[in-house]
Amino acid sequence: MSNESTAMPAAIETAARVIGTRTLRAVDYLRVSTEEQKKGYGVARQSRKTTRHIALKQWVHVGTYRDEGVSGSLEAADRGDLKRLMDAAQQTPRPFDIVVVPDGRVIGRKGRAFWRWVWALEDIGVYVAVVADDYDNTNADGRKKMRREADYAETEWETIRDRTQGGLQEKAELTPAAHIGGPPPYGYRVADQGTSGSYLVRDEDEANVIKRVYALVVGEGLNLRQTTIRLNAEGVTARSGKAWRRDNLRDRVMSGPVLDGVLVFRGKHAIVDENGNPVWGESVRIKLPRILTEEESSELQRKVAESAKHSSGQRWFYPLSGRIVGLCGKKYTGLGYATAREAARFYRCVGAAPKDLSENPCGCSRIDADALENHVWKHVTEIASNSEKLQELAAEWIGMAAGDTTALVDRIADLDQQIEAMNASITAVIVATDKQSKSANAIEAATAVLNDELQQLHALRGEAVEWLAEMEESDQQARDLIALAGMAKASFPGMAPEQQAAILSMMELKVTITGPVPDDRRGGVPCTVRAWYAAAGLDIPAAALTDEEWERIAPLLPKGRKGTARRSVDAIFCKARTGKSWPAVLKETGATIQASKHFNTWTSDGTWSRVNAALSNVEQVPLHEIQLLPSMVIEGRVDTSVMLHPEGRSRTGFQ
Repeated sequence: MSNESTAMPAAIETAARVIGTRTLRAVDYLRVSTEEQKKGYGVARQSRKTTRHIALKQWVHVGTYRDEGVSGSLEAADRGDLKRLMDAAQQTPRPFDIVVVPDGRVIGRKGRAFWRWVWALEDIGVYVAVVADDYDNTNADGRKKMRREADYAETEWETIRDRTQGGLQEKAELTPAAHIGGPPPYGYRVADQGTSGSYLVRDEDEANVIKRVYALVVGEGLNLRQTTIRLNAEGVTARSGKAWRRDNLRDRVMSGPVLDGVLVFRGKHAIVDENGNPVWGESVRIKLPRILTEEESSELQRKVAESAKHSSGQRWFYPLSGRIVGLCGKKYTGLGYATAREAARFYRCVGAAPKDLSENPCGCSRIDADALENHVWKHVTEIASNSEKLQELAAEWIGMAAGDTTALVDRIADLDQQIEAMNASITAVIVATDKQSKSANAIEAATAVLNDELQQLHALRGEAVEWLAEMEESDQQARDLIALAGMAKASFPGMAPEQQAAILSMMELKVTITGPVPDDRRGGVPCTVRAWYAAAGLDIPAAALTDEEWERIAPLLPKGRKGTARRSVDAIFCKARTGKSWPAVLKETGATIQASKHFNTWTSDGTWSRVNAALSNVEQVPLHEIQLLPSMVIEGRVDTSVMLHPEGRSRTGFQ
């Protein structure tokens, strides 16, 4: 019996000829998962293997790429250094010819991750060598070994996962107060830790803290922030030994284990299939020894909810909350207030009012919400409305899938020939075995290896067909971009903040602040002087008043002592004219804080309107246009497949 392999694709033949005529330039790729790191394994051990292999082959070692703490189930586009390796392989002239890995599992534990990477390199003339068993994909035998390695790696990964998840499910169902893993809930500790029968018991020290919180909230009527301050003042720390933060205290004390005496395994965050059914097992309610009685838990929840309701005032919607990164590296969230005199909306860095009371404020300034939202949304609308720009952004839509469709079509045809040849071989073996023995078991044994190979070829063909389909979808993506541009022009300008937030979420929008907020609005609080002139539609005297001009308005104002009233007038006009802060204006004009109080009084009783009317014929300048926004970078992803076809995804980014 003969089992001939089909011819290699043209690109592989070319590479084989090149390999025979010059020394190969090699890079090695090293990867360890988080679990391997925990067991003490690192890339250094892999590096020794690949370096020795490259030396034995007399290749030139030109570089190393490494991903540490990265899962083998991820594709190349989702791994940092592997993505950089792929980018380098696309360069002209190409910097290396072959990639050396210590074993197949480093490439990937899933067939999809494994083969898409290998194929993408093959298509540009770069090949992969595996130190374990010493093979590469420049010949048929090497490619056969590589298929077996990928199939084994994925099977091993799925087996480990199935066993682990099954064991956890059984423990949750059968062990009282079972500890499934990870840190125990606050108020509890792990008994028999390190054994398969570990379980949760009350931690009396933490339970006493919970009871203290109950006494402060229910007994003394404090809210959670006041309770946090009290605990820190009493020297009561969190489990970490640090001071309590309000949110940390709320999450620990108002948890299901504390309030209900129940820990839910595979709860609302459990992985489900396409029908909504749990993948690894049903939800299990693990009963724990109670810290608070049912009556105490209900009363605590009622008091916390009641204090939260009383502390909430008028609220606005902030579509950019959590999407702004300040100079300190922390995020901004929306904040506002309303009084009888004014209302303000702005974004504040969470570092400016740290929840951990032992931390110092970061110093980041507030940003006017209306100005920022208008600026960002205008930018987003311009991007989404520009079909030419979107076409440009779509060039890398399918990431690694972007390539030559002809190469994939040829690869599928080549696999079809291999499948046909394998079927012929299996038929021949069946006929030959049947002549010697009529036993079904004998036939099955004789064809077992060939059937395994056939299965691998079919799986490989399926991957190639799926990848080709993704590449062909690029035409649909181009049409979607044009449709998105039309939708943006028609719909984006009038979108409500809630709708904007949904679009920004789809775009994974991020705003990075790169400079300080201008001095005239660093506090983020509306200027009452500016607001009055804007509402009145009036201009402002171009310079400080002359003695003659002052004499004209003096009868309209209280005399004051030592020129206080005149300095107040000069300060108010200066603030309206320049937009400077009150401290800067007072320093420049020599006025006192009384100027601000004078302005409030004079606008309330109509005096200020009369003053401006009396000066209508002096030289005037327009109201100062204040700078509300700092410098910033706006980044995101134009995801037409989500906006127009919710079942799909893309990776197109913009800045």
